[in-house]
Amino acid sequence: MRAGALSPERAAKLELDQLVMVDAHLRPGIIGFPIIGLTICGVLWQWVPVELLAIWFGAVCAATIFDWSLHHQFRTRRPGPGKAKRWGRVLTGSQILFSVLWTAPPLLFWHYCNDLGHMFLVLVYACNMAGGAAISGPYPRFAATSIGSSAVVMILPTVAEGTPFYFGIAALCLFYTGFMIHMSRNVFFTARDMLLLREDRNELIEQLTAAKIESDKARQRAETASHAKSEFLANMSHELRTPLNAILGFSEIMKGEVFGPLGSPQYADYSRHINDSGQHLLGLINDVLDLAKIEAGRFVVRAVEIDLRDTIDTALKQFAVQAAQGNVTLKTEVDHGLPLLLADERAMRQILLNLVSNAVKFTPAGGSVTTFARRSPSGGMEVGVIDTGCGIDPADINTVFEAFGQGQHDVATREKGTGLGLPIVRGLVEAHGGQVKLDSTLGKGTTFTCQFPRERLTAPQPVPIRLATVI
Repeated sequence: MRAGALSPERAAKLELDQLVMVDAHLRPGIIGFPIIGLTICGVLWQWVPVELLAIWFGAVCAATIFDWSLHHQFRTRRPGPGKAKRWGRVLTGSQILFSVLWTAPPLLFWHYCNDLGHMFLVLVYACNMAGGAAISGPYPRFAATSIGSSAVVMILPTVAEGTPFYFGIAALCLFYTGFMIHMSRNVFFTARDMLLLREDRNELIEQLTAAKIESDKARQRAETASHAKSEFLANMSHELRTPLNAILGFSEIMKGEVFGPLGSPQYADYSRHINDSGQHLLGLINDVLDLAKIEAGRFVVRAVEIDLRDTIDTALKQFAVQAAQGNVTLKTEVDHGLPLLLADERAMRQILLNLVSNAVKFTPAGGSVTTFARRSPSGGMEVGVIDTGCGIDPADINTVFEAFGQGQHDVATREKGTGLGLPIVRGLVEAHGGQVKLDSTLGKGTTFTCQFPRERLTAPQPVPIRLATVI
């Protein structure tokens, strides 16, 4: 990015950063320049009068102190980007004054020295030019002052000598000056790009920090809303159960005509419909209540030792008639010697009922539903259901575990569900420290596997032997 493409605000910020960088490079000069100047005087005193050297050295020390004081004010006041240009002009003026005094010896003392002294002066200010290109490169005005003053005092005196030897030295100095300008330009672009990248990084960090704060606030609001929703559902479910119990009780009495005939056969049908609808509503309320407890973190696992073979048999018996009507074969595969599972008995029964219910509902005639229980390779236990039904589209795999979420297979089936069964299964399994794994192939079938950790078992791992039983 070229400086001309920058906005005025960013260009001002860049100039300020460049001044700060060069200021940091020039700080050692308060000690370095007087020492180097004293060394130059020590070499030149054999040719140059001491009084002239003393005057020059005193002027250099005064200029160094003046320049350092301005830089000190710049550092302590910490001006903003709006004052970068003003400080740039002030510090550049101070740098020009110092450079004129610092590079004066070749012009003032050249005629006092012999060839050896001349070469010494050329060498000193060639080194000064290289140092200025490196140190002042990030700020072009400083670099131009340092390189320009050194070039003048190297080239003019050598050209004035008028001999081929000194013409060669002047040409060499001219080429060297061009090379230093090129190096200074590279230093400038490198420093500028680094400062712009640093600013971009800082802006990105600020944006990410602000986004994280906003995300945390949004997450907290969402958690609060979810908790309030779960509390509301839990309370409403309890409130709905009271009148629903009366509806179920009275409709059961009317359906059975406990206190005598209702007077018309249609009333018996109506009472039966009322009871069936009440039972359906009660099941829905129970599901909502269970899900609300899980989401609110109020579900408590009351662990007992469970024989999964008996639990699976009990669950399958409840769907035997429904499976027979749909021509679906029910199977079990339970390892011999399977240890007892330490789990909540009601939760385990509900897990199996929800999984088997889904499997039977979505398995076409002639298919099969297999309920299994086995040891997992990690030493825990796997309990699940395999069906040969319609399968689940990969795009719907995450949806089926969301509350009230339904995939395409739910839309296609005649029996509509509430979309609460699988979320409840996952919540109950996770409450036991386990996880639910779903494997499905569209059109071929689905496998739900509930994985329970080793800590939920009561015995070491037996040799797995699986047998299939047809019900």
